[in-house]
Amino acid sequence: MQKEKILQNFGLTEAEVKLYLELLKAGEATATELSKETNTNRTFTYDRLKKLLDSGLVSYVVKDNKKYFKAAEPNHLLGIIKEREEQVKSILPELEKLKRPRQEGPKVELFSSKKGIRTVLNLILKEKKEVLIHGSITRFQQIMEEYYEIWNKRREKEKIKARILTNEDVELPLAKVDLLAEEEKSNITTFTFGNKVIVALWSDVPVAIFIESKEIAKDNTSLFNNLWNREIKIYSGVAGIRRAWMELVSQKSKELVGYGFSWDLAQIYGREFSNKWHQQRTKKQIPARIISYDNSNSRKYFDVRMMEHKKFNIQFLDKDLCGPACITLSDNLIVEFLYTEKKFRVIVSKNKEMIKVYRKYFETLWKKIKKE
Repeated sequence: MQKEKILQNFGLTEAEVKLYLELLKAGEATATELSKETNTNRTFTYDRLKKLLDSGLVSYVVKDNKKYFKAAEPNHLLGIIKEREEQVKSILPELEKLKRPRQEGPKVELFSSKKGIRTVLNLILKEKKEVLIHGSITRFQQIMEEYYEIWNKRREKEKIKARILTNEDVELPLAKVDLLAEEEKSNITTFTFGNKVIVALWSDVPVAIFIESKEIAKDNTSLFNNLWNREIKIYSGVAGIRRAWMELVSQKSKELVGYGFSWDLAQIYGREFSNKWHQQRTKKQIPARIISYDNSNSRKYFDVRMMEHKKFNIQFLDKDLCGPACITLSDNLIVEFLYTEKKFRVIVSKNKEMIKVYRKYFETLWKKIKKE
């Protein structure tokens, strides 16, 4: 910065700065001499000198009835700054009293485009705290493409755990997943970590809202925890039936038992899915005992399936005794498919008492069949 501009910060005009610098060069000079050097009239020059005198930047002596003006030493400027600083300090307490208390609201920023999304999601990696993810993982992957893999690898490297609430079947490192019902499907994904929340809207040009607020993050976490690991969920459609059946074999269990199976139900979820389900069951080394409706189609179908798959034992019982529902149980889950529903619905429950009661009823039916 030029010296002229710096001196103007002391409240001097361009003409006053010019006079001060001219006096530094001359040592001392009269007003007439200064007006000639600066190409200004004497009256204007004298008025400017008076202001410089008032500010302490110029002094004068009288010789032969003439005033000779002299510039103050440059280091005198530091004294002026110090004086002004002391003046400000003296009124600071009074100024502070005038201040209205500031209420801190949430910090909100908007990020758009894939580049912006990368920037804001990198904050999660920087924070290194557990992240709660609610919504679509598939859309995250589709829109962000290779960054999705990069982000998850970096998250794994930084050992950042994740809990995910979604209606999609996903598997990610260092992540626990709890499935939502199909009706809770969303193309929006919310990331909550620490005191921060990111809401990502996955359009062709994605947008993310970044919120830094302890209160909002706390509310989001509370909502997430209320949805997490719910005791009862309802799935709809064929996809819902398949999802519920896969949940039964997603964890190790001593045994799977169930009743109310039929050839008709097998046609709904399909042979290909059934093979996939048995592969998962065998992989987890879970034996299964089921009771099917006693009709010709069901006997033909399940007799073959029993030969095709290991540790798969089937008995048959009259439809009226099996009831209007297919009930299947693992050690920690009970899945109930209602034949009477016009729309396919599956009730999934983790209620321990319900599992215990239905297992006892299954054993009663199983023993009854064996005796006969």
